[in-house]
Amino acid sequence: MLNVGLHLDDCPQSNGGLRVLPGTHNKGLLTLFFKKKYFIDHKPDDKEVGLDIEAGDLTVHDGRLWHRVQQSSYIGEQSRRRVMYIPVITGAYEPKHELSDTPFYHKLARLAFNRQKRNTVPDFTPELTPSI
Repeated sequence: MLNVGLHLDDCPQSNGGLRVLPGTHNKGLLTLFFKKKYFIDHKPDDKEVGLDIEAGDLTVHDGRLWHRVQQSSYIGEQSRRRVMYIPVITGAYEPKHELSDTPFYHKLARLAFNRQKRNTVPDFTPELTPSI
């Protein structure tokens, strides 16, 4: 699967833009289970590469590549990072149906997140009051 993104806003690294971990699309299950859990942990990684994207840019990356965006340090209009992603799926079409199973990694993430939530002190999030 390829992720094709058409970026409608400037999205530099300084505003939390797209980051990728080169080579992670080639990782096997052992690495997935015993290394950093990228689908749970959103902390920066020393090996990640950030992209400075401008409005109108088109990005294309392998959908298996670990990728993330960081929370914007801005609020309001300045924090906007609009992008239209179009997944291009290769191989046989397998539509979901009422008996489709939840992917294993989603189940694993839910278990890990619930365990993590029980064992940590909640983060303090300041309330943002919009100005009129």
